[in-house]
Amino acid sequence: DFFKLKKGDKFAVTIKEKYFENGEYLGVDEVEASYFEYKGKKIYAFPYKLNENQKKPEYYDEKASGAKSMFLKAPLSFFKLTSKFTARRFHPVQFTWKAHNGTDYAAPHGTPIKTTASGVVEATGYTSGNGNFVKVRHNGQYATQYLHMSKILVRRGQSVTQGQIIGKVGSTGLATGPHVCYRFWKNGVQVDPLRLKLPTSEPMTKNQKTKYLAAIAPLKKELDDTTSKTFKE
Repeated sequence: DFFKLKKGDKFAVTIKEKYFENGEYLGVDEVEASYFEYKGKKIYAFPYKLNENQKKPEYYDEKASGAKSMFLKAPLSFFKLTSKFTARRFHPVQFTWKAHNGTDYAAPHGTPIKTTASGVVEATGYTSGNGNFVKVRHNGQYATQYLHMSKILVRRGQSVTQGQIIGKVGSTGLATGPHVCYRFWKNGVQVDPLRLKLPTSEPMTKNQKTKYLAAIAPLKKELDDTTSKTFKE
């Protein structure tokens, strides 16, 4: 977002470009590194794959911390929040007061449902209450579940990335209309993700961090050399 730039702010990007052998320009192949200085705050972002099986790189800063949150705020791009996590709610189908251990997001039938964080599909299936559901294990601490789907688009054991479409909104199970009930586990206990301070991307191991810092060192130097230059107006 460059609309709030002020005098003195800086940005720099290093890229790889492609050309034919005859010199014809093909375009940008990939972004290697980026830097943004806003109101004196310096922000770095370097794309990096932690392992060979990772299809897309994640972005990390100059200290190897994740540049984005580990979790999306919601499993849908467009929605209406209709019911929050609560210890006491009147169930619209069972007509009784009971705990609601999830967050309901209403959306049109067939709306894509996204996994809010990368992980492995722990379970898929159908129950009379949950309808069609998918549960994703993100690490030893966090797991999420997505209920009432009209269609399941992943299978058990499948690796998924943040934002990947795993199903479609429906009203299967105990539901009065199309929505997704989003459930969130921390250390085996269901909690309210809207009240939780969500972590950044999963931290690197000591060995991964050492390799990452060595890989970005020349790129960071190039960015720093570029932004340290004084340009005349």
